[in-house]
Amino acid sequence: MIEPIRFLEIPKMDSWEIPKQDALVTNVRNLIIMPITNVLGCQSDTLDMFVIRPKKCYNSQVVRDHICLVDNYFEKYFDPDKELLMVIARIKYMIDNWAGYTKEAFIHDIRNYILCESIKQKVRKLADYNYALELSYKNLTASLQYTDEHAKTLLMMSIFMNFVIPLITHFANKNREPEIDEFIMDVYDDILTMYDTNIFSKLFETSYSNVSKSEYKNAPLWMKQDIRGKDSVTHSRDSVDNIILNIMPKYAFDRNIVALNYTSIQKNTSCQILDIGYEFGFVPLSSSKRDADSDNASSEFDKYEASILKTSEALAIQNQVNCEETMNTIRSQYGPFDPNEITFQRNRLKNAEGSFINGFQKQLIYNIFYKYFGDVEAIKSIQPATDYIEMMLAAKKILLENHMIIMPYVISAKVEKLVPRKSINKKEEKELLQSPYYPMLIDKYKSDKIINNILGTLATVISSSFRIIDYHNPAIDGKKIDTIPSIVMEELQLMTLLY
Repeated sequence: MIEPIRFLEIPKMDSWEIPKQDALVTNVRNLIIMPITNVLGCQSDTLDMFVIRPKKCYNSQVVRDHICLVDNYFEKYFDPDKELLMVIARIKYMIDNWAGYTKEAFIHDIRNYILCESIKQKVRKLADYNYALELSYKNLTASLQYTDEHAKTLLMMSIFMNFVIPLITHFANKNREPEIDEFIMDVYDDILTMYDTNIFSKLFETSYSNVSKSEYKNAPLWMKQDIRGKDSVTHSRDSVDNIILNIMPKYAFDRNIVALNYTSIQKNTSCQILDIGYEFGFVPLSSSKRDADSDNASSEFDKYEASILKTSEALAIQNQVNCEETMNTIRSQYGPFDPNEITFQRNRLKNAEGSFINGFQKQLIYNIFYKYFGDVEAIKSIQPATDYIEMMLAAKKILLENHMIIMPYVISAKVEKLVPRKSINKKEEKELLQSPYYPMLIDKYKSDKIINNILGTLATVISSSFRIIDYHNPAIDGKKIDTIPSIVMEELQLMTLLY
């Protein structure tokens, strides 16, 4: 191994200003430039140029300058025999001139000729000389503890990333790699596993610890992430990938890289979870309270679909797929539903305006099935003519299976007269306070607003008029429901506790 010149004569990398005569690696927009033709002794107009454009993050002036700094510094002081430059020249020639140079062959050459032991030892010398951190913070959890050796390993990996980035992006551009991040991670995988320390595991534990704290502090926001396909584990993994792809190549010896990782995780959580508008926020519909679904009127569902298509076609497709899969789940658990019964139920529900959906009744049904959809907005993308009726029949079946005798028929009944109320009378209130379910409601929701909504629902059911619709039992079909307050009170509380 060739020793570099005496350390006393070597400046620290982050304060080094590249002299013109030592600028082997330079850059312009979209390109990193190296003297490949000089190394190989050949003529070419393009061989010296590495296209950096495929990865936008790496094509910034800051990152291109950093790559040039790392590569030039290494070549000047720690690789006097120019081993790295010769290997890069060989691989670049293969990319440009051999049509059969596959992704597998490319990664093989990176692994064997750049991540080799001789260059690894030179990078170790560079890191030992420039390392300036003193990580004295102690963490009681061993997996979250970072030592100076951990930090030094991260910095050495960063140096190797700066070596291979021009090759990766040029290969991706030449071969039109469709998933640039996935391709980069395939190459980085060898860098992440070339040292004894399991750095990926260390980064994941760090990410998961911080994300879990956020999940605890911001539970309501995290509860809305299912529709995005996110939870604390998947988001932690995404945060680690972000560190590896976008943060590690930018490491510098004069910065606390452990704190930088921590900040990146917090920023990633903020950008993707906490501080962005929720894609499924309530979309204003009509100011009219009429809920008409006739052929001559635009229904709430049609208005919602039109509005969501204007907002985001991707969101509309996502809602549609979610609804289809959720309805399949409901059918498998509580169906199958007889098409004749669906038609019968829909026809009997229709009012004078042709609408078969009553807003109060709809909300009772939705309250049962929100958890199936994972979101209070996605449920609006159901097909009202079939899905809504099937949900109504499923809700009726669920309540009957829980031994209820009034609410299963209220939730599927013809609403003859709706009398909206917000409160119950003194007698009903006294009976409610004596109910064994009431303390459980208070403990579950801890919200006066929700309790008042439940009381309003109870008062409305008791005061309104409903007529049974039952396809399978003609003996009770069409009869008026006797909404006995004590029974309705008990069943509504049980419904709320269950769903």
